[in-house]
Amino acid sequence: MLQDLNREVVTWLGYLQRGSVLLQLAIVVGTVLVEKRSRWTRRLNSEVFSSFAELASPLLLILLGAAIKALGFPGGLVQYLATLWLLWRLFKPINLLIEQRFPNLPVDELDRMLFRPLLLVFTVLSFFQILGSRESLAIIEIGDVFGVTLTVGKLFTALTITYLIVAYAKRPAALVAWLGGYYIGLKPQGQRALEVILQYSVIGVGVMGVAYYVGINGTALVAVAGGLSVGIGFGIKEIVSNFISSLWLLFEGSVRPGEILMINGDPCTVRKLGLRATQLRRGRDGAELLIPNQNFFTQEAESYTAEETSRRDAVVVGAAYHHEPSQVIAVLEEVARQHEKVLQYPPPQAFTVDFADSSINYKLLFWVRNPLEAFAVGSDLRQAIWTAFDKNGIGIPFPQRQVYPMEWPPSGEQTHRLGSPTNQLQAEADSDPSNDSAGETP
Repeated sequence: MLQDLNREVVTWLGYLQRGSVLLQLAIVVGTVLVEKRSRWTRRLNSEVFSSFAELASPLLLILLGAAIKALGFPGGLVQYLATLWLLWRLFKPINLLIEQRFPNLPVDELDRMLFRPLLLVFTVLSFFQILGSRESLAIIEIGDVFGVTLTVGKLFTALTITYLIVAYAKRPAALVAWLGGYYIGLKPQGQRALEVILQYSVIGVGVMGVAYYVGINGTALVAVAGGLSVGIGFGIKEIVSNFISSLWLLFEGSVRPGEILMINGDPCTVRKLGLRATQLRRGRDGAELLIPNQNFFTQEAESYTAEETSRRDAVVVGAAYHHEPSQVIAVLEEVARQHEKVLQYPPPQAFTVDFADSSINYKLLFWVRNPLEAFAVGSDLRQAIWTAFDKNGIGIPFPQRQVYPMEWPPSGEQTHRLGSPTNQLQAEADSDPSNDSAGETP
């Protein structure tokens, strides 16, 4: 089996080592390198015109191959490679024109998942045809898989079909989910969950169909499924758990893009709900977080947008005892009402919360529309409270301390009595302007 494959490879190498083939390859590679170094198309202002101008190099190479053939020299490989290069370059201007004509069409997805892979398959098949060994290569046997003889042709066909199934299973699943929402009334999160389930169901059925095409019987598939179940139980149970958790979250709708969650005390915005983990953006520093989906079932998470998007925050401040509490509360509530981002309903409220050692403490409660703005609004309110207290003559007490000079080890004459001779001498020294070691007094 492998001897036949090795014989084919040696035949290809013999073909590629011909002088005419090497010369044509050198012409193509040289043209590509010269074009890359020039970069003249970047000077053009129009993106569409620039993309069409990039077709000049492969077109000139096609003409060069035709001229070489007209002179009686081999030039077919030059024309073949230049044609593939031209087709690859055509995708960009065609995509731009389609986007301008149909803005809602997913052109990038079609280009990435359909057009370019099909061109790659065509390139491989046509290249083997040029070598003259596509049919003979297809019947070469690779080995036995579950008692079935696998050939190169079957393997290539199976891989191509599997790729197409995986790449395009999402489209019919999305259509069925949309129909379910339109006729049955499924919510958006339910549609998304149904789409994921149908997508992987289509992939599973498609892979089984490819296995039957190759010739693998049902008994072998059952054996493979049994082995996978053991592997899931021991090796990839976390992945399966996260996948099932993602489906449950999609159906339930408790975590969805745009929602704001408190993770470890920081507000985070849900960016994307994946099959393994949920991507969040932390508001404090913009870091991207990946939280495994099963964590939402085993750990607590605060949400500020599950039902209501507004959030309540608080500012605590102290005022001196000789101020009337009702006056302080009125000033605090008026400051909050004047801020443009503080909601008028529910209205801001201030409360007396504590009789501290040197102040009466007050708490101002306020609501904001966007939870991520609560920190900035709190900062604005603290500055406004300072200004309002100063304007209304309301003092904010702060701790004061008295400093006594000490000697170490202390002498027997030192005492804390204010009338002692030592402290009187120290007081006279503190009152002397020429002495820089005066202590602080309240």
